[in-house]
Amino acid sequence: MTGYIIRRVLWTIPVLWAIVTVTFFLMHAVPGGPFDRDKELPPAVRANLERKYGLDDPLVEQYVHYLTNLVQGDLGISMKGNRPVTTIIKEGLGVSAQLGVTAFVFAVIFGTTMGLIAALNHNRIGDYVGVFVATAGSAMPNFILATFLILIFSVQLGWTDVLGWEFGNPRKTVLPVVSLGMLPAAFIARITRASVLEVLGQDYIRTARAKGLAEWVIVIRHTIKNAMVPILTVLGPIFAVMVTGSFIIETTFAINGVGRHFVSAIGSRDYGVIMGTTIFFAAVVAFANLVVDLLYGLVDPRIRYG
Repeated sequence: MTGYIIRRVLWTIPVLWAIVTVTFFLMHAVPGGPFDRDKELPPAVRANLERKYGLDDPLVEQYVHYLTNLVQGDLGISMKGNRPVTTIIKEGLGVSAQLGVTAFVFAVIFGTTMGLIAALNHNRIGDYVGVFVATAGSAMPNFILATFLILIFSVQLGWTDVLGWEFGNPRKTVLPVVSLGMLPAAFIARITRASVLEVLGQDYIRTARAKGLAEWVIVIRHTIKNAMVPILTVLGPIFAVMVTGSFIIETTFAINGVGRHFVSAIGSRDYGVIMGTTIFFAAVVAFANLVVDLLYGLVDPRIRYG
């Protein structure tokens, strides 16, 4: 197990390097720069700013300088606020984590429940309802769902607020959580349904029924546990993406999280924030995938790590 963990951690190094490299050169290949604006800056001021942030150096030299700082834990400086990128990420991470974890819990509970109900009522009304909800949730982008929810529950009924985030206040949390969690919930429901149906068709399930075990015992002790491996496979990346910030939902509801900072940085060509948040997202996703791989062995003893 220890050797497997070490190998997986070492494999993340070239993956992160590739992400950093591709992002760096694509970012500089896009027309425009951090100091482009409607009213042109005087050439002397622009030259001083570019010298201050090292943008007047050759691109390869900028790349090597950034990698050197990155190895030392320096994610760079925001070119708009002249603040460390790590500070910006720390400020937004708390809000993004609250939104992401809450939406993830909603997605897991709602998705697994719908998938389980659909599988246990195969080709009956429960299955039809579950498949309809999963299909509708998968087909509707979260910004479209957010718009409809705002129009119905905020504008028409006045039950919720439109903007902002306050953890523990249903008026400010329900709509962002549902908007962010519905798409992954629908995906989880489909995976759960397919996995449970596959397990229910196994010989050991038929043997358990032939022995006279109660259906709830079969479902809880034999079906759910053995159906968890495919579900765990998707939960890791889903959790990593949700907890690090949702670009669209945070922008739609004016939530001051990491995702909103990333969107603002793209619009203003803030190279430091773009690179820092991208690396942060990639590192969290890689870590989540490692955790999921380790959980496989706990859920399914047949899995061994060589």
